[in-house]
Amino acid sequence: MAKGRGRAGTHTTLTDAARPVAEALERHGRVSRGVISARVGAKTLSVKVTPLAGALRVTVVSKGSRQELHVYGLTAARVGELLSGPEFAGYKLNFADA
Repeated sequence: MAKGRGRAGTHTTLTDAARPVAEALERHGRVSRGVISARVGAKTLSVKVTPLAGALRVTVVSKGSRQELHVYGLTAARVGELLSGPEFAGYKLNFADA
């Protein structure tokens, strides 16, 4: 795998909803898998992209959980392009301003 791409850190757990998102982003940048929160009362799958200093926080929410991913080496626009494909048709994509 090329330097600067793939998985960052040692945390390996992904929720079912976050797995395809993380795998798609890992092909183009570095992804640090983060905190999983349970008992989330969401009705649909959604992805929220929030710019941070030097990274993006990508929050994936499903019916029962929320997982944060930190993405390095990609812009919010590029993440939007990567997650606009047909395999992500069931996800609602949101962008937040920093």
